[in-house]
Amino acid sequence: MRRKRRQKRLSLAVLVCFAVFAALGTSFVMTSTAEAGTSESSRYKYYTSIQVEPGSSLWEIAREYASSEYEDLDEYIREVRQINHLDQDTIYAGSYLCIPYYSSEYK
Repeated sequence: MRRKRRQKRLSLAVLVCFAVFAALGTSFVMTSTAEAGTSESSRYKYYTSIQVEPGSSLWEIAREYASSEYEDLDEYIREVRQINHLDQDTIYAGSYLCIPYYSSEYK
């Protein structure tokens, strides 16, 4: 009689442990799936046109628009120069530049 009770308790304990692990595993998978499409995980690259203000420089523009996707401001400036076919860092007030930027919003 004691042996049967002991076996039942052991079986019940094993079943409860299994249920707890299954619930935790399901919770982890659901959390990972739910977070898969969040803004933290998806960044999209876009381009916009800006008008160069008097006294502006590529460095100032880079400080305003460059994000963590770029290693440093030099990398961002190189890309801006390439997009706009600039041979040097000189830009002129009133002219327009096409600049890249990243956003978590899908447009």
